[in-house]
Amino acid sequence: MLTEDQLSGYRWVMAAIAGLLMTTSFISLTAFGIMSTRMASAFGISSSTLSVYGVDAFSIGLFVAFFLGHGGIFDERLKTGVLVAQIFLIVPQFLIPIFPDPYLLIALRFFQGLMIMMLALFSIELEGWFPPKERARSLAFTLGAISLGSAAGGILSGALVKFSWQQTYYITGIIMVAGAVIYFILARDSQSQRVAISKAKAGKHESAWKNPVVIFMGLIQFPLTWVLFAIGGYLSSYSYHLGYSNAQTSNLIIVWGVSGFVAAFVGAILGDYLVREKTSNREILNSRLLIMTIADIMMALGIILMILIGRFSYYDLLFAAIVNGFLMMFPPNFWALPGNVFPLAIVSSGAFGMGMISNSGDAIGPFVTSSLISDLGWEGVFIIMLVLSIFGIFLNVYLSRTKMPLP
Repeated sequence: MLTEDQLSGYRWVMAAIAGLLMTTSFISLTAFGIMSTRMASAFGISSSTLSVYGVDAFSIGLFVAFFLGHGGIFDERLKTGVLVAQIFLIVPQFLIPIFPDPYLLIALRFFQGLMIMMLALFSIELEGWFPPKERARSLAFTLGAISLGSAAGGILSGALVKFSWQQTYYITGIIMVAGAVIYFILARDSQSQRVAISKAKAGKHESAWKNPVVIFMGLIQFPLTWVLFAIGGYLSSYSYHLGYSNAQTSNLIIVWGVSGFVAAFVGAILGDYLVREKTSNREILNSRLLIMTIADIMMALGIILMILIGRFSYYDLLFAAIVNGFLMMFPPNFWALPGNVFPLAIVSSGAFGMGMISNSGDAIGPFVTSSLISDLGWEGVFIIMLVLSIFGIFLNVYLSRTKMPLP
């Protein structure tokens, strides 16, 4: 039976402002990569070294973030968790231009990466506002914003080229603050969800880590997070490697980001359509796994195209980036599932747990990419991504056929 919150039209306001906040937050991902060439002299190191430091530190933070909430400390204080994440993101945005030191940059970019904990927080928050048949669409606003924020970073970096990199940092920081202010003015936690979680936690229940679904759910998204953040962090470097200009590189990032934003809604609509008449959690899981498998296939195909035709022309690389961007069909369906695969008492810790495992790819992918570019070349790095994509496809098929108990 649907709750009062799930019947309220305000649920779409919640989805929209969560998406807005994620968009302003992810400006920090690609904007840094594009601005690194302008920042390098201030930090006294090469632009490539600066990019590696900043992207790798940010990516490690993306992984560590899920340790912060896996114990359930934000279960009944979701907005508090979002506030913590925004402080980690916004404060460094204003400190980096003031203290242009490479080692301090590593620390500040690491703290910025901790904002990814909002993925789990919004998954739980929107679950209280949306029924299963609408859940992926609600999350498409939030998860599509990862790519849209990347595109916004490219747009802003191009539009603000006449300003110094320090001024650009301040301007983007102000935009982040504006997004946070709008969210905290309008956001409301679902009261019915808060009461239900409180009652469920009061009873006897096992640790989320004793539930095998946590491990499997984490593993199926591992290939995607590896590729998503490696591409998000280093697509600009690959474009420069192929000899394309700053303007072309900015446009490439914008196109990839917009493609991912559109793909998130396509995947969400398809996933919600498939589960609209499903009654069991197993049927819902398998329906969403089908869309997630298609997303993995598009991810693999985009990687193949980048290797084979990306060097032929700029428009070939654009096409490959668009195809790869459709990997974003995966996350809305993935993050729509915690309520269907975990008992209510551990839905929060389960979501953080599967995020912790899957988002280890956030840390490993960009780090491996930066480490192996000089040894294996870009083709070798992309082949590793391709193998992981194929592994994800097989893992999805395996999970759809297992008999693991679901609530």
